[in-house]
Amino acid sequence: MVVPEWMGVLAPSASPTSFAVRPSDVGPLTYGARVTTDLTLWVADRLDASDLDDEVGLVVLAALESDTALDAYLEEATEPESVKELLTSGGASAPAPVGAYLSSLRVQGFRGIGAEVIVPLTAAPGLTVIAGRNGSGKSSLAEALELLLTGGTYRWKNKPAMWREQWRNLHTPDPASVVLEVASEGREPVTLCTTWEDGVDDVDARTTWAQTKGSKRVAGDDPLGWHAALETYRPILSYDELGGLLESGPSQLYDALATVLGVEQLADALKRLQVRLKTAKAPGTDLDRRRKDLVVRAKNVADERADRLVGLLAKRGGPDVEAVTGLVTGIEPVADGPVAALQTLTHLRPPDEAIVLRAAATLRSAVEALASAGETVSQRTRDRLDVRRRALTVHEAHGDMSCPVCDTGNLDDTWAATARGHLARADEEHADLLRATADLRAARDVVRRLLAPRPRALDGAPLDRLDDVVAATRTAWDAWVSDVPAGDLDLADRLTTGLTDLEAVTEILRAEATTALRELDDAWSPLAAQAAAWSVDFAGWRTGADARARLTAAESWLKATDTVAKNERIKPIAAEARAAWAKLRQESNVELGELTLEGTATRRRVEIRASVDGHDTGALPVMSQGELHALALALFLPRATTSASPFRFVVLDDPVQAMDPAKVEGLVELLADLARTHQVIVLSHDDRLPAAVRRLQVSAHVLEVSRGTDSTVQVATLGDPAARYLDDAYGLVRDSGLPDDTMRRTLPGLLRLAVESAARDRLVATRLARGEKLVEIEDLWSRHRKTGERVSLAIYDEVRSLDGWLRAPYRKQALGCATSALHQGLRPQTDPTDAVYDTRRMVADVRYGTK
Repeated sequence: MVVPEWMGVLAPSASPTSFAVRPSDVGPLTYGARVTTDLTLWVADRLDASDLDDEVGLVVLAALESDTALDAYLEEATEPESVKELLTSGGASAPAPVGAYLSSLRVQGFRGIGAEVIVPLTAAPGLTVIAGRNGSGKSSLAEALELLLTGGTYRWKNKPAMWREQWRNLHTPDPASVVLEVASEGREPVTLCTTWEDGVDDVDARTTWAQTKGSKRVAGDDPLGWHAALETYRPILSYDELGGLLESGPSQLYDALATVLGVEQLADALKRLQVRLKTAKAPGTDLDRRRKDLVVRAKNVADERADRLVGLLAKRGGPDVEAVTGLVTGIEPVADGPVAALQTLTHLRPPDEAIVLRAAATLRSAVEALASAGETVSQRTRDRLDVRRRALTVHEAHGDMSCPVCDTGNLDDTWAATARGHLARADEEHADLLRATADLRAARDVVRRLLAPRPRALDGAPLDRLDDVVAATRTAWDAWVSDVPAGDLDLADRLTTGLTDLEAVTEILRAEATTALRELDDAWSPLAAQAAAWSVDFAGWRTGADARARLTAAESWLKATDTVAKNERIKPIAAEARAAWAKLRQESNVELGELTLEGTATRRRVEIRASVDGHDTGALPVMSQGELHALALALFLPRATTSASPFRFVVLDDPVQAMDPAKVEGLVELLADLARTHQVIVLSHDDRLPAAVRRLQVSAHVLEVSRGTDSTVQVATLGDPAARYLDDAYGLVRDSGLPDDTMRRTLPGLLRLAVESAARDRLVATRLARGEKLVEIEDLWSRHRKTGERVSLAIYDEVRSLDGWLRAPYRKQALGCATSALHQGLRPQTDPTDAVYDTRRMVADVRYGTK
């Protein structure tokens, strides 16, 4: 194929795994992501490598762009804008999406929560565990957050209506609201809120709005523009949803994984092509139905035209529409059959009586004229002249010779000249006789033609009903042309004998043939009209064959390419899922293998391979309930935390219910790894999760939810990384079995970790709230490695002298213990207990930015 310029330009820079997304530019509150030219570039690269026709490739790109672009190309061959964009952009990847973190959640009047409760969250990467017994209000918090973000909850999805009706708190039903504070990289903080009017029972009858600091509120069902991203990168997973992820069926799991791959644009393009292909093929389907109906109807019509129509419509290789048109319009009539014979009979007539009488009269006149001319010229003379003419003919043919009659005279040029002169004079003298002879010959010819044998149309009747009248006409005609006398005058008298009878019976035959033909036409005409209309429509539809062929080729190619793209994209997610499963499996003997997306339409499914003790098998049938939950989590986390997602947070509600203790520890390790880049919030009623966090010394914020009377819910901070370092430091001091020298050398390190942990939390929270990007904050933190500089960044938001801030003695003592003492150990004159106490006070000042 001739490679289009756009394919040649783009192919070298195409990257099969660079489907970047970027935030939409709709407005200041819009966080929605869209696929950029990278996907189009990837498709263009594969089009370039394929053997598809160039026009088919442009159909694919137009479908990839939009409905408008596809229709414009199909109708007007307008080049898709995506091609122009690719040529101008050079295939540059789009910037990473905006990253959003959760700062706090406030809920009141909703489910198990009465008076307003505030859940403080650290808007930065890290692990937060929200623990509480069953009935403490923990799940109500999770459902409130899910409802606010997604417009519903998975738990209510398949429940009876009362779950949606009885959502207000029994003790404090009004006011009811859910408020979420969101910190975003590169943007001002945003407040997202949903409220209900007092007394309203319909959970969907709510008002939702978002507001950026310093701006007006933006109302609507999706004020942040997160709807599409929430569908694709859903960051919230409940226990019910975790179990349903693998149990809802192969198609649902396929869709859950496919949505995160960034190739919805391919699916959308495929749908566009399929819709237009269906529309383009629909007339053909209707035409084929009409064709079959015509065939059935034609078989019930006793007419050779109908038989011919059946053959044309059922012709191998497709109907012969031109022949159908000729047949039904009469341009190409059927030559054989009853209709053709009837048409002949309707025009059958014996010679006109006037013509016959005139022929008889002419013959008599010719006979009389010849007789009159013959009286002056004897027959002997005419014969002699005739011999002379024949002799001239011989001489002209063979030259000079002796006379063939007498053998004595010579036939030479002199004789020939003399003979011609003699004949010329004789012809002048006998002109009347010659004319009379010619006229008689002509009159005889006319009579012979009039008395020609009967027409072949009378050999047999085209229809049984015409047998008698055809036979009668045949008999009359035969009688009229039989027994012809030899004499001219007798022949003239014979001409009119029987003609009247022949005219009478022929008239009857014409009338009956006309009636029979009309009846056949009455049955044929509606069929012919429908066939004519069908042939016009079919001819029009056939003109779009090339367009349909291009659509068919584009749809087939894109369907195959969609599967290829999804499986290319699923590879890194599958790798992450295997890594996550490696942590979660713990003592399980199931090892996760390849993960692929297979099939299309209603047969789409996810194929997950595994090996059990070295034997290859499908994963799902051999897993226990706990293992299935762990597998679902392993599949969910890579999907929710892909770099293309605008969400830098993940919320898990009770993920450990079906897990054994070994898997809980694996989950904590997995979440700790994830918390390095994401804000991970885990709600759990199970004490095993906080216990595993403490046991594994994982840096985490632990909040406890408790419930009092009248649905009064409280959230208390049990610990954060800084507090945990301080508790460990205090435990180190209280350990009587630890040598004093070892304690004094170890203690400053824990104190420094506590100070820097508080400083980092403060710095990240402050700067993210201003809209700065996390990568920039991390870079700032990394460039300032001294503890004093980091404290200054947390307190003053810049690196400056701490002399004034250190005038408080406990701050100066604590900073000294966390810095200089780190290298030399705690000085003998410093009381270790006082060092921990002073550092605890200083950490509180750093945490809250006290100046």
